Amino acid sequence: MDKLRALQYLLKVADTLSFSGAARAFGVPASSISRRIADLEAELGVELLHRTTRTVRLTEIGALYLEPVRAGLAQLDDAAELVGRRSRTPSGTLRISAMPSYGQLLLMPALQEFSALYPDIVLDVHLSDGLVELGRDQIDLAIRGGRQPQDRVVARRLDDNRFLLAASPQYLAQHGRPRTLADLLQHKALLYRGPHALIRWQGRDEEGWRELAVPPAFISNDGASLIALACQHRGLVLLPEWGLRPYLQRGELLALELEQPVSVSRGGEAGIYLLYLQARFQVPKVRVAVEFLMGRLGGGGRL
Repeated sequence: MDKLRALQYLLKVADTLSFSGAARAFGVPASSISRRIADLEAELGVELLHRTTRTVRLTEIGALYLEPVRAGLAQLDDAAELVGRRSRTPSGTLRISAMPSYGQLLLMPALQEFSALYPDIVLDVHLSDGLVELGRDQIDLAIRGGRQPQDRVVARRLDDNRFLLAASPQYLAQHGRPRTLADLLQHKALLYRGPHALIRWQGRDEEGWRELAVPPAFISNDGASLIALACQHRGLVLLPEWGLRPYLQRGELLALELEQPVSVSRGGEAGIYLLYLQARFQVPKVRVAVEFLMGRLGGGGRL
């Protein structure tokens, strides 16, 4: 068990970049942390940490070594939770990754209720459009839009990802209601910037799909900000229905149907999926979270 303890110490030092921080976390002297890691380095015959009088950081080989170690320690924690006393009451840290707009508008309100139901589960939520690999990135659950989730991953459909064109009644009264793709060129667009590029609008006419050169009025990677600007009569938005739904219901925005289809991609309708590894569904904290989120958000669940 000494080696296991050394690995736990190494992980904490890597995360805190501090021997004293790791020592406080484990309630032991910093010298004990340093000695255990030095013994591990001697056993492996490599230097895992680069130490100076002011800083400590992983060496290149240390970073490579720690990646599978981190995954292995997480699996050990899960195994302990399955067979130990904690398995009777779901607990531990649950790591969730979700798209920013979906996370802010739908997921976070649901998680507030989840936290009240399961106070022993610590939620670690990361909002990002970037792709995640569940096993490698130490993410328990991910929410993403798409059509072909990664292999070996369970994908439960939460909602459609149908994009709607919308604007405020005041904007339409002032600028007119677009009917065709050509009409859109006379309007201002509130455009979403994805993790790698600006999301351009696509239209389909008798000749097929083509990019629409709608002049932008505002560009952001925050869907909520674009919706707020649309409600302030600044332009048209083309965003998922799940994000626009409450504003459409209240009449703050109106959905627009053109004579030709308009979307953000040429590949047809996608969905919003809750993703997890099948093996981790047996972990109580993961299982209760999946069941809760499917019940709360599945099928276009309302908040």
